[in-house]
Amino acid sequence: MIIALAFVYFIISFAPIWLPAIRAFRRKSRLPRPFLFVGIVAALVYGVFSFLAFAVLLPVEAYGIFIAPQLEAAGIAAGAGLLRVSRFFVNYWWAFVPPIQLALTWYITLQVGRRWAHICGAPPNNSFKPTPLRGAA
Repeated sequence: MIIALAFVYFIISFAPIWLPAIRAFRRKSRLPRPFLFVGIVAALVYGVFSFLAFAVLLPVEAYGIFIAPQLEAAGIAAGAGLLRVSRFFVNYWWAFVPPIQLALTWYITLQVGRRWAHICGAPPNNSFKPTPLRGAA
């Protein structure tokens, strides 16, 4: 049972790779530049997930480490509920990672997949193309 659970956790953890790959390589509607699509979606999923984790958990943990003990010593019990929720997430983070990544992967794959042909069909930006020197330099 534990091996099956570990296998499912492993498969779901790699959803940012295999879910966009399924979308990109479908026979019916194959996307242009499928490897680039898989890489972009995986980078967006891992980036958004990391940003959310750091943007939410870092300030809460900083509060719990530096500010909450000082307030508790002063007799002010501010943010006790926030710290309980924070400790819960710190203890059980491993259970939240796969479902959040799966949801982010599904959403980002849908959003980028709809626009991918238009993104790949965009003309190159030649505004920074250097002009050659004329005459003797």
